[in-house]
Amino acid sequence: MTNPQNDIPNSKPASKNTMYKANIYEDEIDLIDYLNILWKRKYFIVLSSVLPTLLLGLILFFSPIDYRATFTYDIVPKKTDYKKLLEKFSSAENWDELTAKLEEDKFSERDRRILLDRFYSAENLGILAAKLEENGFNEYAQGISKAKIQLEISDTFLTMTVIGRSQEDMQRISSIVRNNFERVLPVSSVKQELNSDIARLKIDMVAIEENKFNLELELERKRSTLTKLKDLEPVDSNRIPGGIILHFDNVSENSEYLPIAYQIQATDANIINIEETIKANQRKYKYYKDLLSLNEKLFDEVKDKTSSFYDIWEFHSFLTRMASDCKDEELIHYLNAYMKKIENAIFANTPIVEKPMIYSVPKGSLRKTGIAFVALLMITTFGAFLLEAVQKSRKPGSVKASGSDGQTR
Repeated sequence: MTNPQNDIPNSKPASKNTMYKANIYEDEIDLIDYLNILWKRKYFIVLSSVLPTLLLGLILFFSPIDYRATFTYDIVPKKTDYKKLLEKFSSAENWDELTAKLEEDKFSERDRRILLDRFYSAENLGILAAKLEENGFNEYAQGISKAKIQLEISDTFLTMTVIGRSQEDMQRISSIVRNNFERVLPVSSVKQELNSDIARLKIDMVAIEENKFNLELELERKRSTLTKLKDLEPVDSNRIPGGIILHFDNVSENSEYLPIAYQIQATDANIINIEETIKANQRKYKYYKDLLSLNEKLFDEVKDKTSSFYDIWEFHSFLTRMASDCKDEELIHYLNAYMKKIENAIFANTPIVEKPMIYSVPKGSLRKTGIAFVALLMITTFGAFLLEAVQKSRKPGSVKASGSDGQTR
């Protein structure tokens, strides 16, 4: 008799080791499938990745070489004597002032931003392009941008790199760009400074005018006080308690506690002081007025010429002519000092190396070609798998029919 237990199917689940081996087998099948797809589509992958890479490499290899000329400027020409500075400001209460002084020798982020904005402004690039076209560099002028003229600024140095295609023309092109940076661009700074000076002078003149009324009113009050003090009868010195000594931090504010004779003397001194202040303010107002007129003339000189290749040396010549024609000694001193300031700015704005070498710019053909090959290989590999999937989906019978019971036949 057959054992009924032998007919019962073995319901014992497969061991973990068996399932692990099955998963490995499936992974190996999937990997083989992937390799088969890659081998099947090898010509597609090779043609779509290698050929474009070779074409790009040839284009980069035979493309024109760029050349560059680099000018380096020391943008902090002044050198602070730190030893003397430390000796002078060594006290604890002056450390903040010392720190501020040390920071003056650094090119601040604000200065950096102003310089870059001014150089790359549409106005300055237009001036530079017009000068380049004037010298026959039309193609370079039309494509002028940050890519062709690069400014890099650190805390102490500024590097200007001029990039161009023609090695023969680079010397002249870089010279024009350099003149623009060293001589034309500073005129914009002068224009801005003059505009600020004019505004400051007007504010100072307004302050003098506003203070004039208060000083005259105080002078009138002091004169009236003096008249009344002189009409007072002096106090008998025998009635003043003896042995009393008065101490004042400010006699002018406590003069009413003095004897009449000393009050009169203090009031006289205050009147003289106010009169001299009014006289000094009147002279200062006249000087500010003349200085304002002078600065407005200087501003008019550069206002309409910043759109052309008007350089700082031409402005210096204009200052020299004004100084020779000026009759006011104070304004002559001002103009001479201003010319020295312009000269210092000109000589400070000189590159460390007067005539730098012109070097070729590395193309980086190998690196760019390698990056392009890797990118194309990844794209074409993905495209090979995608083509295989599309091809299988279009084969007849790839879609299995379903029975009425919902099960696949």
